[in-house]
Amino acid sequence: MDEFCPVAKKCNSCQLSNLSYEEQLRHKENRCRRLLGGLCRVEPITPSPKTAGYRNKAQFVFRRNGRAGLVSGVYQSANRTAVITPSCALCSDTANQLAAVLCRLFHSFKIVPYDPHTGKGWLKSVLIREAAGTGKSMLVINGASPIFPAKRTFATALQKACPALTTAVIAENRSEQKLFVGKPTETLFGEGHITDVLCGKRFLLSPASFYQVNHDQTEQLYRRAIGLIQLNGNEVVMDAYCGTGTIGIVAADAAREVLAVELNPAAIRDAKRSARMNGIQNITFVNADSRDYAKALVEEGRTVGAAFIDPPRAGCTASFLKALARLKPDRIVYISCNPETQARDILQFGRLGYRAQVCCPFDMFPHTDHVESVVLLRRKNINSEIFQPKETTSESVVLLSRESI
Repeated sequence: MDEFCPVAKKCNSCQLSNLSYEEQLRHKENRCRRLLGGLCRVEPITPSPKTAGYRNKAQFVFRRNGRAGLVSGVYQSANRTAVITPSCALCSDTANQLAAVLCRLFHSFKIVPYDPHTGKGWLKSVLIREAAGTGKSMLVINGASPIFPAKRTFATALQKACPALTTAVIAENRSEQKLFVGKPTETLFGEGHITDVLCGKRFLLSPASFYQVNHDQTEQLYRRAIGLIQLNGNEVVMDAYCGTGTIGIVAADAAREVLAVELNPAAIRDAKRSARMNGIQNITFVNADSRDYAKALVEEGRTVGAAFIDPPRAGCTASFLKALARLKPDRIVYISCNPETQARDILQFGRLGYRAQVCCPFDMFPHTDHVESVVLLRRKNINSEIFQPKETTSESVVLLSRESI
């Protein structure tokens, strides 16, 4: 729809923008029913509270515009080009306005945008984070080297032009492909991080933090996930692929102990600081591979009462699923941004003694083809029959095999 975004067809980030929002919801709910309906009951999809301007994380690249200066746009990794647009409909007005200000500032300070085809130029990209719960914002400027000429003068000009900006960071990015991932090297002003409030808990966000981009919908999803797992205060809970520890910290009040594991060391550092900010003492964060940590707990003779798992799009490894099953959680809540791999893993869980009970789809990313899915699994009685997916037809099994691999 041109009314939604004039460059939607060129950009292709909003694959469903040609549909009404009701049609988008039906499409995503039907996708979950098609993939997971033979394994468990699928609830109606939960719409997003916001359908535009919902992203709290915005990423922009910059290009020359002749003598007129610089323009910003959305990077297309497939062909290493940028779709130039004065604003992104998924990003907030604040982020779009800051991008426009940066175009003027970078041009006036003669900052040269990076050209991925020639490898020349300094400015790779910018990342803007906003905290809906506190109103704080952070700018990360990714450059090809840590050297930023006239940075103090630039910082002063930036603060004057954007007085609401909480902090700004310079990051070095030597990658030719990943233009948005840089290593923070210097804080121009502010503390170099911001805090947000999610489900009543405070979270520290650094430049490299993984954090759900749709704040209001994440609160709805977390409340549903914690409600499904039905903690009574006596369980040891595992939080695998925990990222910055958000759901583990939110659930800690209802658990005896939370064991959270994440491979990214920067995420674990942020998670520990967030736990301290909230005065939570019954959560342990471990920097390790989730599979290796689960295996280590098994070797120690440990068990857990319940588990949250929120893996990347590729899903879980078979070895992790086996290790988790050996920890014998009675309930598992599986949060996924990819129902194809989630369905594959649920079939594997079935062979390990677990049955999926319900799937709760959430529209985390309106106008895109992505859907978030929350599935509750329960451990079967060891004397019960071998798992057989309910109402799974041969067609749906073929579908799972084709789309999951």
